[in-house]
Amino acid sequence: MLRTIIFDFNGVILNDEPLHYQAMRDTVAELGIALSKENYWSKYLPLDDTTCLNTICADSAVRLTAARRRWALERKAELYQRLLQGQYPLFPGAAQFVKEAADIYPLALASGARRDEIEAALLASGLRTCFRVIIGAEDFVLGKPHPESFLLALSELNARLDGHSPPILPAECLVIEDSIDGVRGARAAGMMCVAVTNSYPRHQLLEANLIVSSLQEMAVGTLGSLLQERK
Repeated sequence: MLRTIIFDFNGVILNDEPLHYQAMRDTVAELGIALSKENYWSKYLPLDDTTCLNTICADSAVRLTAARRRWALERKAELYQRLLQGQYPLFPGAAQFVKEAADIYPLALASGARRDEIEAALLASGLRTCFRVIIGAEDFVLGKPHPESFLLALSELNARLDGHSPPILPAECLVIEDSIDGVRGARAAGMMCVAVTNSYPRHQLLEANLIVSSLQEMAVGTLGSLLQERK
């Protein structure tokens, strides 16, 4: 039985992955590293900023001092906000889907994005009250495809049930993801997964239980029965 939904954020709700790429590309360019869009999408897209920067530098044999790393992370965040221009572009149907889902299920969000970025976007979009739990990059150590962020989100959700109902099990969770590593992390957590082809083509997301091109394709009320058929 489906009892909760855990959302990824960037690439599922907020359509800002190209902005994250541009900000990281311009940041590492100042470190002497050329970052192509193809390379970013194939390897770095699901990573939080710190892991992304560290991995890019390691792959390019660039060593950073602690001070230089702090500067680069601050620079990337600054460039991202400049590109965002105070606007929060949501994917078509995302807001409606989230609101309908919140009327039926307790919702959580598990993302490699910074908590302040997530909170700002949700507040501006009128979606903050839809989520009982928000897990951001500051809250976990091992990023996707490791299941830590999803399991932490579930643990926090269960803590908020206050014993009023049996704890939600991983098999009763649905994760909505857009990345290959996100899908793998959800499945490693023992959770069902819907993949949205906002960032990757369908053939790269086959480990998901269900693949859709948009959240507009799904009716929240039929998710439980639909996913049972695809287990």
